[in-house]
Amino acid sequence: MSGCDSALFAGSSEPAVSESAPPLDGSFNDTDVMFLQMLVPHHQQGLRLAELGRSKGRTAAVRDFAAAVVATEDDELDAVRTWLTDWNQPIEADPDPGAHHGHGDGLHAPDPEVVTALEQTEPAKFDATFVNLFTGHQHGAVKLAQMELAKGRHPEARDLADRIVKSRTAQVRQMASLVG
Repeated sequence: MSGCDSALFAGSSEPAVSESAPPLDGSFNDTDVMFLQMLVPHHQQGLRLAELGRSKGRTAAVRDFAAAVVATEDDELDAVRTWLTDWNQPIEADPDPGAHHGHGDGLHAPDPEVVTALEQTEPAKFDATFVNLFTGHQHGAVKLAQMELAKGRHPEARDLADRIVKSRTAQVRQMASLVG
């Protein structure tokens, strides 16, 4: 499996022919692989943002929130990498943008400038900037998870996606109260 089944995203009901060996047990599909592969850089960026929140947050509420995010996303990232390794799939998606043609749903790689912007934020504006940037980041996680729930097959990957939708939606609500 390539992690990118263009027929899945072009609206076809027939799966595209895979270039690699089929799954040993048929328990996962290209959407599962793509979801997990896209989650790796997304979580890596989330961890970088949350680490900054944990270390530079001006209020205990922001620092505590960020610490909880680090714990959750670190555990999720370990599970994602384990599944991809167990499935004999690359940890990272193909960096060639052409390999992902046909997704058409606005899923993009995380922008490294987001981390840079937070790193360069003046202390007095840090909490508000963190909440603003991290809210957008978590909306991206929900979008990824919704794609998995719509077309993924693997029960554990779908369960992770469901948890991500619920927890990130709750986090966005919580963040709104962190800075008033």
